[in-house]
Amino acid sequence: MVDEKTMQKMLYDHEKRISELETILKHKKKSTNPEVKPSLSDRIIDCRNKTFFSKSKTAEEVYKEIKDSYPCDFNRVAVALLRLANRKQLRKTSKTINGKEYKAYAW
Repeated sequence: MVDEKTMQKMLYDHEKRISELETILKHKKKSTNPEVKPSLSDRIIDCRNKTFFSKSKTAEEVYKEIKDSYPCDFNRVAVALLRLANRKQLRKTSKTINGKEYKAYAW
């Protein structure tokens, strides 16, 4: 068995660690901007809700639509469209432009 003196020391060390952790958590900075900005996927979904995807659109057409309000790379838009299609939030289709078939997305 542990003697009383050792037990008190262990308890004191334990309380000291808890106190230090509580101090750290109290001083943790909170977000200065609680408003969350819409992500790229959210913006694409907004376009879908505004009937932008009533006719099939290629990734390039979606990029041109979004680039003014959300500047990003073309590849990010293409990947976001693919992910939304995998989550069944858009449908994959094809679109022929100048005799060449492209991947397209519709709703």
